[in-house]
Amino acid sequence: MLKSYKKLFVLFIIAIFTVSLLSGCGGGSDNKTAGDGGKNEVIEIKLSHSSPAVDDRLEAACQEFKKVVEEKTNGKVKVTTYPANQLGGEREQLEGVQMGTIQMAALSSGPLPGIFPEIMVFDMPYLFSSEKVAYEVLDGPVGQEILDMLREKTGVRGLVWGENGFRHFTNSIRPIEKPSDVKGLKIRTMENPAHMAIVRALGGDPTPMSFGEVYTALSQKTIDGQENPISLIVSMRFYEAQDYLTLDGHVYNPYILLINDEFYNSLDDEIKKAIDEAALVWRKTERELNQKQCEEGLKKLKDEGMQITELSLEQKQAFRDATKSVYEDFGKKEIGEELLNKVLDAVKKAESK
Repeated sequence: MLKSYKKLFVLFIIAIFTVSLLSGCGGGSDNKTAGDGGKNEVIEIKLSHSSPAVDDRLEAACQEFKKVVEEKTNGKVKVTTYPANQLGGEREQLEGVQMGTIQMAALSSGPLPGIFPEIMVFDMPYLFSSEKVAYEVLDGPVGQEILDMLREKTGVRGLVWGENGFRHFTNSIRPIEKPSDVKGLKIRTMENPAHMAIVRALGGDPTPMSFGEVYTALSQKTIDGQENPISLIVSMRFYEAQDYLTLDGHVYNPYILLINDEFYNSLDDEIKKAIDEAALVWRKTERELNQKQCEEGLKKLKDEGMQITELSLEQKQAFRDATKSVYEDFGKKEIGEELLNKVLDAVKKAESK
């Protein structure tokens, strides 16, 4: 019996020695993977968005971001873009960034009200008179304050504001030249309470539905019209089912370049700086390409036979007056009077420059 115990003990010692030896050999490997703290560690960033993979300004801007980050970090960071909803729709992408399963995303403000209702301050009707005014506000102290609020409340850091563009009405019934022309029209909106309130204030019937269903609904006359930026009216071929476009610009929609805040804070200062600088390149590129796309898009819509109405200053004022109730009934109650007034003051300041 004693001999058996001694034999087992010897085998036990040999097993421990073998395991230790193998572990020591493995620890000497130079092939480090992300997250192991090794010198050759490569940090991988998934950058997601919903726009097409080719011939699109958002993907082009994301490729510029990728180029700058990888160059400035000497290959320490690898950025891979995932366009065309490859990682889910905008809501799923936002959830992914919030949870950290996706490091970054370039999203419209559309899915944000669910976790950050304050973002709807930029959905107030006829808030910005031009892109220049929008840039002044978004890139200024108030825009940064809202991004800080977003980070504190959700764990998602907004790096910079991009541009989705001004939203305009299209329909198949009649030209919209004054607020009463909207009366009775069934207009598709996003599932955004502010957008629905705008259509309702103008006398229309807001009809929220999934973006992918809009073309069919327009073609089948289930709805009379919709509202979107020029770029989407063109890319989704809404002109095939719509006769009239009114350039009223009732809402200016930004894009936001987002990053998981915990992930961002885990990076060293050199990489953070590279990401911050690349974000500024992304913003400049995306906005310039959007302006070009809008100019080309308007020409395309005219060539396709759409009747385009450009409103005079007097006509625009009539639309502003007709939607003032949205500020009172929705803005102050749902967003907060303090934040709304800060934005309105910043708009006035920007317009005076």
